[in-house]
Amino acid sequence: MSKEKKHNEYKETVEPAAEPAVQTVAKTELERALTEENEKLIAETESLRAENDKLHKTCKRLQSSADKSDAYLNQLVAMKNDFESYKRRMKFNGEQAKAEGVQSVIVKLIAVCDNFDLAKQHLDGDNLKAFEMVYAKFLQILADCGVEEMNVMGQPFDPQKMNALSKVDRGEDNKDVVVEVYKKGYVMGDKVLRYAEVIVGA
Repeated sequence: MSKEKKHNEYKETVEPAAEPAVQTVAKTELERALTEENEKLIAETESLRAENDKLHKTCKRLQSSADKSDAYLNQLVAMKNDFESYKRRMKFNGEQAKAEGVQSVIVKLIAVCDNFDLAKQHLDGDNLKAFEMVYAKFLQILADCGVEEMNVMGQPFDPQKMNALSKVDRGEDNKDVVVEVYKKGYVMGDKVLRYAEVIVGA
């Protein structure tokens, strides 16, 4: 057999046998590469899962903080409203107390008017003129405080402003009409400081 023929036969027997070994090595390398890639993906997945858990916990903490902030804000708004109501009440109570104090003093001053009216009946001449000047000044001070004397003479009887001491027959035209004023009445705005004491026609 010639050398060339032997070489060809050797080549045919050796080279086909080497081909599967190359394929096996390539397959092993591919599997190793896929395994490494898979492990990397698993590691990244675990890392992302851990990061997601952290974010979830952070979100829960932030939500809890937001809920607490809302609760504190609601409490603050409620406290502010309570304080505003308290200020309004105190202002109203202060104004009411002031008005009641002024009215209390004025009621006592009104009693002085009765004494002026009685004293005027016993004066005449220059004494009466001087007295009337003082009396007019006193009435002006009351007027400056918003106090007005009721004009009830000849007016229909009004139980909201007057106390009837008695009834007298003064003719049909004077029925239920004030015919005499025993004690003057005074008002301050819409408030009656003292009821007028009157005699009413029957």
